[in-house]
Amino acid sequence: MVVKPSPGTQERENRNMGWFSYAVPEFTWDHFYLGRYFNRPRGDFKEYDLIYIEDGGNWGSFTGGGPPVVYMAFDSTLSEEHYRIRYEQAKRADLVLLDHDRLSRFPKARRLSFCVNDHVYKPFPKDTDVAYHCMSGKHSGSPGGVERSELRGYLGDFCKSAGYSYRSGAMGLMEYAASMGSARIVVNWPRTLLNRPHRVFDAMACGACLVTGKLPPLPEEHRQVGVNYVEFEKKEELPVILKRLLDTGEWKPIAEAGYKLVMSEHTWQIRARELRQMLEKELGL
Repeated sequence: MVVKPSPGTQERENRNMGWFSYAVPEFTWDHFYLGRYFNRPRGDFKEYDLIYIEDGGNWGSFTGGGPPVVYMAFDSTLSEEHYRIRYEQAKRADLVLLDHDRLSRFPKARRLSFCVNDHVYKPFPKDTDVAYHCMSGKHSGSPGGVERSELRGYLGDFCKSAGYSYRSGAMGLMEYAASMGSARIVVNWPRTLLNRPHRVFDAMACGACLVTGKLPPLPEEHRQVGVNYVEFEKKEELPVILKRLLDTGEWKPIAEAGYKLVMSEHTWQIRARELRQMLEKELGL
């Protein structure tokens, strides 16, 4: 069983994350939301082999005997408060899985990197030069929100003056995926220095050339700057980078290399096999 609150994450084929999206031979599952501060006997779910809690919005605990509990964290790098409440949740689990945070920050932690729902994120005919869809928000509870908002306007002004087509703004999942899928370049800005957004791999799966603010190094993800994507440190670097990529066609081989990386290592089909082997090794399932 997978515990997660929001309706969009309980989708199957149209799930916004790869984990537990489309059917795979390794697992069958049901989605549950048990309330924001639940306390439930594990025995209530004895028909399941595993209780798998995804990140936030469903804080709580299980008591007594029953299926083992796995906790997956992927938003713990956004702030100290995000980390603190996830650490407390992780202490109650039998196994902790981390998307991109440092393993040393959690008990009983193992790496299970993000994977793409490649039934949703995929290439489309390229009709847009630059796409930028980072959620922003200028309030203090939105880490990186001010920088993301400023970057949105900066890119819009640059693309207009340079004659490049540009798409931005909030969209529903399928429109969002199609926008990235039809873009030659997708620009991304991580919320914090520790954060590697899911958009990194989603953009690559869309066959776009990812141009992103600096990402934390994670050797197990096998991504290489300058090969699978391009990094920048300040928005003022973007005019030179984008003109070079678009005017010379250099965006194409980088986009192709990013796509090959994701398809060979970062889809749900691949990650499901890894997770199945990990659960057997760590929990005997």
